[in-house]
Amino acid sequence: MADYYPVLARAVAGLDPTSSESRREIYERARKALVQQLRSLDPPLTESEITRERLSLEDAVRRIEAEARPRPTAPAPGAAAVAMAAAPAIAAKAEAPV
Repeated sequence: MADYYPVLARAVAGLDPTSSESRREIYERARKALVQQLRSLDPPLTESEITRERLSLEDAVRRIEAEARPRPTAPAPGAAAVAMAAAPAIAAKAEAPV
């Protein structure tokens, strides 16, 4: 079973990281090329061998997409302390009669 991750990672490395559509196009071309190549082999591969290779490609796609997802940014150090200190004043304002 081939490791498709390095090839796909290189293919998407130069793309705009926010361009999921461009990545999808590359993945689709890779899927089509892989199946075409696997079906043209002589002696032919079994369907289970082709499926195994396709799943390996999909694993690489999932890994790249997981890496491409934006990471949540951590609050600045001390931000929680500031929020906690402001909480009583905010609560008091909310409870004040209108």
